[in-house]
Amino acid sequence: MVLLEIYADAKLKDGIIDKLFEDGFDDFYYFECYKYAASSLLLSEKEQVSGRKDYGVFKIFVPSDVAKNVAEMIYGLFGKNDIRIFVYASPQALV
Repeated sequence: MVLLEIYADAKLKDGIIDKLFEDGFDDFYYFECYKYAASSLLLSEKEQVSGRKDYGVFKIFVPSDVAKNVAEMIYGLFGKNDIRIFVYASPQALV
């Protein structure tokens, strides 16, 4: 089992959720967060003033052999510009 974290622009939230449900993932978490960056990297005036962009992070526990397939599927559908994916090995639930 691994923890897959998908950081994505908030505008992609609904599309990612729909795709995860389509592919049978029905047990995951989503948290709102911000991506902070230099104003030259931010597009809208609101983002440039605040120095941040609305983002979200999905947390999904999956078998290790499934994690790479999920990451490739997400990158393939939504690109790599507004998404970063990380895998953390061997999380264990405390019973």
